[in-house]
Amino acid sequence: PTPLGEGAGADANNAVAADENGNGNEREFGLVTDRGEVLAYTILRGTLQRILYEELVETYGVDVQFRKSLRGISYSPNEGSDDIEGITCRFRDGETSGPYDLVIGCDGVKSKVKEYVDFGITGESETSSSSSSAIYSGIRITFAVQEGDVATEPTNVESDGARFTQAFGNGAYALTTSYGAGKGRPVARGAFLVYGDENYIGPFPKRKPDTKGDAISSPRASSKEFTTPLDENADWTQNNRVPKEYITECMELLKSAEMPGNDVANIVRNSDRFFDLGVYFHNPFSWNGWIREVPDNMNGKSGKFCVLAGDAAHAMPPFLGQGGNQAMQDAYMLASKIYEYNEQIQMQQTRASLNGGESEESLVEPNLKSLLKEYEHRRWLPTTSITAKAALLGYLEIGSGIFGNFRDTFFFVMGKIGVAKKVFLDAATPKM
Repeated sequence: PTPLGEGAGADANNAVAADENGNGNEREFGLVTDRGEVLAYTILRGTLQRILYEELVETYGVDVQFRKSLRGISYSPNEGSDDIEGITCRFRDGETSGPYDLVIGCDGVKSKVKEYVDFGITGESETSSSSSSAIYSGIRITFAVQEGDVATEPTNVESDGARFTQAFGNGAYALTTSYGAGKGRPVARGAFLVYGDENYIGPFPKRKPDTKGDAISSPRASSKEFTTPLDENADWTQNNRVPKEYITECMELLKSAEMPGNDVANIVRNSDRFFDLGVYFHNPFSWNGWIREVPDNMNGKSGKFCVLAGDAAHAMPPFLGQGGNQAMQDAYMLASKIYEYNEQIQMQQTRASLNGGESEESLVEPNLKSLLKEYEHRRWLPTTSITAKAALLGYLEIGSGIFGNFRDTFFFVMGKIGVAKKVFLDAATPKM
């Protein structure tokens, strides 16, 4: 069984949705197929990272390094008989790694590898708003975590499952559920508070963007002269402000949004950890796509490539819960193409040895670029579709006034006729 199947995460099998007037009903909401297959699990981010880390290190012996921030990439030519040409990665701590034939950029929304793929920037300078292709949506999220109590909370989340509760307020949206914290550990409860940035209309700033100031870290902090987008917080750095102050601000937000029910407020009042997230996404239409050859210093054709995966390729709003899922599908598809490339080389070498040893010059090397393009073409359409749907859902969920009334009607009708379930199932079903 997988680590999740051993009780690390909770299977999500039902949902409750309520509008700002408190109207709602409990139902299966696209989290379980008609065959009873669970398509969603809830698990704390740190717990999932720990499981993946232990599996990589203990089972596969992978060297996982922390606190390594990529600064840029460059091509290292063959300058001697013992030198190996390829791509060298440079890190902010001054260390380098390489050379490599292929660099896979999984370095998030503000990816240095994507900077190179899109613009040819080698990364000598800090990422700026002009060079980064990440788009700030104008949607902000505060995530409150209430740790489980060993004395009172169940540890067998596998049998209890997880129940999602959605609440729609005026200009805000909330989602609460329980999260698996690992096998034998009490479940934690979490509340996502989603709301619009008061300095933005969708992705468009109301005032001049501030490209020099620090990113806003408080749910209510803003500038009167400039508009500073909330940082994406890709590392999920915990906000170190006093929890009591955070609780007050979150309760004010719930009150102003007229959020129905007490579930959200109860979790917020008892939470001891808070995270601020800015919602970013990538424009899926780019000139170079997900792949770029790193030129050598002679003819520009090195046969060495950078390729993107995960958020670096297709960062998407989190409102369909598909970021991690799509990244894993990328990894599977990309690995299959790399395996195919290596297998073709091995077959050529085997044929050469059987034919008396053909010279290397007579062997036609498999086309790595075409295989990488096959990976991109297979994964581009499903990820682009999910990005568009997730962005639409995000803006709908934080509707206010007449748009809030439309939102409530829209989700009610879509749920009744089964469209909501179909959208979720379609996104959660692998497409490789």
